[in-house]
Amino acid sequence: MAKEGCHGMLCDDGMKLTLFFLGVILVGALVFSLVNPKPVQVSGNVLTSTQQDLLYANGMAMRKVSPDLLRISLGVETQEVTASESQSSNAAGINAVKAALISNGVLESNIQTSVYDVSPVTTSRKVCPVADPECADWEAQWVQEIVGYKTTHMLTVESTGLDSAGTLVDASVRAGSNRVDSVTFTLKDATQKSIEDELASEAMADAKAKAGRIAAGLGVQVGKVTSASINSYYYPQTSVRNMVGAAEASYDGGTSFSPGQLTLTVYSSAVFEIRQ
Repeated sequence: MAKEGCHGMLCDDGMKLTLFFLGVILVGALVFSLVNPKPVQVSGNVLTSTQQDLLYANGMAMRKVSPDLLRISLGVETQEVTASESQSSNAAGINAVKAALISNGVLESNIQTSVYDVSPVTTSRKVCPVADPECADWEAQWVQEIVGYKTTHMLTVESTGLDSAGTLVDASVRAGSNRVDSVTFTLKDATQKSIEDELASEAMADAKAKAGRIAAGLGVQVGKVTSASINSYYYPQTSVRNMVGAAEASYDGGTSFSPGQLTLTVYSSAVFEIRQ
């Protein structure tokens, strides 16, 4: 007796249906794995933040003070045919200027070289080619020639005698200085720092007071400070004049300078938390 089973197309159709469902299952699994990949573990730090209500305020403190330090920039420029001659002439001049400053009360330790330079002095002229010494102007070529050497020696002079500025300038010019670049009335480093520290406290107090007024108007309270910064501004009083060839003028009545007053300003910025 024959065993019961599938026959012909019926068996083939069943096999195809089975393979179709298996294919659907495999495709579905693949799509699911692409859309929902397996989680990967990553170690590290996670930063979290919370929303804060902050109040920003700026402050300022300013003070006018009298300078306590005089600073002068002066020196000697010489030009000679050779570099060595220029240096030698300059050395004699600058030594005479130093001696004049010291004889007028400046400490040698307060005289410092700020610039020393030896450089060629050139001029330009038109030259005809050797082959045609009688060339037309348009055929000539410009050439540079060294006609000498210039030596510059500049000094920075400091003194606490502010009323001696004119005397020092005049004495230097009489001794041979032909450059006085600037006369500055400023503050000693220690003086400036002391005043700026005081102004910083005042500027921060001003910022806090403004923050309090703003908070009161908003019906809230000022909390702790989250950040703060200060910036200071200070401009020395500088007189600039060209003293080249001014020796004769200095002899007549003398040169005078007015120290005036200096202004120091400190600005502050602070950020406060707001308490309800």
